[in-house]
Amino acid sequence: MINQEKVLRMTKMASYEEHGGRKDRAVVGYFRSDYIGKQTIISLIVITAAFVAGLGTYLLFHFSEVMGNIYSMDLVGTAKKILTLYLVAAVLYVAVTYVIYTVRYAKAKKRLQCCNLSRDLYVQWCPAVWSNWSV
Repeated sequence: MINQEKVLRMTKMASYEEHGGRKDRAVVGYFRSDYIGKQTIISLIVITAAFVAGLGTYLLFHFSEVMGNIYSMDLVGTAKKILTLYLVAAVLYVAVTYVIYTVRYAKAKKRLQCCNLSRDLYVQWCPAVWSNWSV
């Protein structure tokens, strides 16, 4: 006899697999702190590259002005201002990244828990999906 509850759950699970289950498994495959830490490091690298590119662009467009005033300007003060601006931008960007990826991880974990059967039953029905994924 066909168990209607199992059929319904498997249908929901198949639909979930097609519409985002792979992304959620990839996210939840990490520990929460590892996933958020990885994304934070990536974001820090991105904000550093963007800041260096922006600073380079500014120096390129104002090259004659900067070179004309290089001996009269306070280089240490200017360096402190640039470093402060970078630190503020980096802290804000990393804070926003932390919040975004914390929410993404929580939502992915919740979707995965709501849509999946127990792991043992799922392995019996779909062993190929779980072969490369450890819990």
